[in-house]
Amino acid sequence: MNVKYDSVVTLADRLERLSAYDVEPEAFELSTRAFIVRPGETADYPEKPDRASIVGDGILAFVSGMSEQNQADIQHSYLFASLVANKRYPRDEQGKEWYQLFLQVMQDCGWTVLQKYYDAVVASGKSFKMDQLVLKILGSAVTAAAVPGPASLLMLKVASDAIAALQTRDRPLRVFDQNIQESGAGGFGVAACHETPHGEVIMALGAVRFIKRTNQTQVLFVNWDSSSVDLYRGESHMTMVPSVINRTRATIIERLGDRAQKKIEAYEL
Repeated sequence: MNVKYDSVVTLADRLERLSAYDVEPEAFELSTRAFIVRPGETADYPEKPDRASIVGDGILAFVSGMSEQNQADIQHSYLFASLVANKRYPRDEQGKEWYQLFLQVMQDCGWTVLQKYYDAVVASGKSFKMDQLVLKILGSAVTAAAVPGPASLLMLKVASDAIAALQTRDRPLRVFDQNIQESGAGGFGVAACHETPHGEVIMALGAVRFIKRTNQTQVLFVNWDSSSVDLYRGESHMTMVPSVINRTRATIIERLGDRAQKKIEAYEL
């Protein structure tokens, strides 16, 4: 069922909740990696997708043209919301509760959640790949966001490129798998982020929750037996509220501590 957020949340309410949320201890492994596409690549598109990052158990992709501050705010709010949800709902079977709390914290950080969806999903065929599944889910989230045609193509391509780049880099992929194992939540998300010419920041998110009955440790780029895992999908799209983000930024960074600075590393492809 699709649900729209329509409740009014005051800034005081947001700041109070952000200060009270319990996050994972410092031992939690956060690793953010930025992917930068070299000039001249992706020439078939009006703007080339150029950056992506691993933030905990999420892959965030940014269409070129987004300001550095907005990218940082997205990374920090996504990370903070993930840590809060992981702390409160760490078990595999708590996927729906995890997803609802994650979106609530994103709203408190300064996002307007326009639509959300969570339900069971059945993989087609006897085997499937998580990376292909999550891109289909993300595609549905982008469609629901009703982003204009060229922008929606860019959002989907930047996410696809981010996953493809991750496949070619052994270290980031190991970190991604490690983060999923250490979070213990049994899921991950892929988000595509776009800043319009008018300055509106849009995020479409596809998420997969899985309850596995095997000892398989790698998540992406491997074949999963459809009969060995229960799957759930989450879709959402949201927009940033700059006036709120500007007021919550310091609190979020303070709560994240060293994870907001030391665990972000960039490299060129």
